[in-house]
Amino acid sequence: MNWGGNQAFNAAKVVRPGSEDEAISAVQGALAADLPVRVAGGGHSFTPVVETPGLLLDLSKLSGVISADSEAKRAVVWAGSRIADLGEPLWNHGLSIANQGDIDVQTVAGATATGTKGSGSRFGSMSSTITSMRIINGAGEVVDIGESNIEALLAAQVSLGMLGPILRIGLQLVPAYGLKEENIVLPMSEVIRQWDYLMNEYRHFSFWWMPTDQSAHLYKLGDVPADHCFVKLLREVPLEEASMTSAELNRRTDRAYRIYPDGTTVAEFHELEYMVAAKDAREVVLSMQTLMLEKFPHEISPLQVRWQKADRGFLSPQTGRDSTSISVSGVIGKDYLPFLRAADAELQAYAARPHWGKLHFLDRDRVRDLYPDYDRFERVREWMDPEKRFLNAHLSWLFG
Repeated sequence: MNWGGNQAFNAAKVVRPGSEDEAISAVQGALAADLPVRVAGGGHSFTPVVETPGLLLDLSKLSGVISADSEAKRAVVWAGSRIADLGEPLWNHGLSIANQGDIDVQTVAGATATGTKGSGSRFGSMSSTITSMRIINGAGEVVDIGESNIEALLAAQVSLGMLGPILRIGLQLVPAYGLKEENIVLPMSEVIRQWDYLMNEYRHFSFWWMPTDQSAHLYKLGDVPADHCFVKLLREVPLEEASMTSAELNRRTDRAYRIYPDGTTVAEFHELEYMVAAKDAREVVLSMQTLMLEKFPHEISPLQVRWQKADRGFLSPQTGRDSTSISVSGVIGKDYLPFLRAADAELQAYAARPHWGKLHFLDRDRVRDLYPDYDRFERVREWMDPEKRFLNAHLSWLFG
């Protein structure tokens, strides 16, 4: 079962290998037995992306930094590593991940395979920083993909696991840095007025707009009145300032990897998140506000808004365009599908692309229309997995 409690299944076999060789052997055995194969990450997807009736591979024992090059600012890590487990060892090499999201308990492979990201108009998703991968293909062979095979690398950066189980991931990093929180509550009108300033002034700018007085409590954001925003602002600080840690709520100063996570560990909502072109952000926010206030006044979900830099990943939500992510959530235990379907319809007019780990309503035709490199991805997938051993029902609906 996933963390949101909306996906559950029984696999024929679950294997938690203790070494790379054991992982390869397990996949080869499953393929020889004609079993489909999927990999479990941190369980943080709301979609049935992990589901399989065959072998479920759990790579959580393959965790940590394999090698790091402080001069090149690169590292190779085990794909089963939780993001949270990489912060300190990378810091010890003078390195940091350039940007992270609000949650850090996902595996690196799962987070990158679904296009997980943080917020900051000058930074791409974690997927966009991948420089190499070691993958087991549909023949049970180990394939090392790097920058010398850019076509395969761009397909692998966001692959939903369709190219095969990922064993190792190479990441482009940045020098270790600290962050200082300056989180504030502002009326929506003031966020609109300061929009450009906040975008340019801070390393990380994102906000949640509250349609009701109860909205902030869904995300544990404290007391925020209706038509106000909880604004998350992170400013980069020198390393010496990062060592002078402060634990004051919404005013913390610390190493970057300690500041990004917001402590969310239990889902009390099921989330839909789509990316639109950043140039359309203001218009999209206004249209979503109108939809929520006029047609769904009883829905308490905040509207979360974040930014990402364009990248080149074939299935990346940010491929080819600077993006703004728009997310809303359905309250668990309520019939939220009419609301989320209406949000999907509203965002479809802006060629919105989903976060692959969150609820969406795409079909194969929409995927083809939204991703200009769809056919390039399919060619790489055909090369890596011609017998379609790494698909499941959900992915077959979209790509099979």
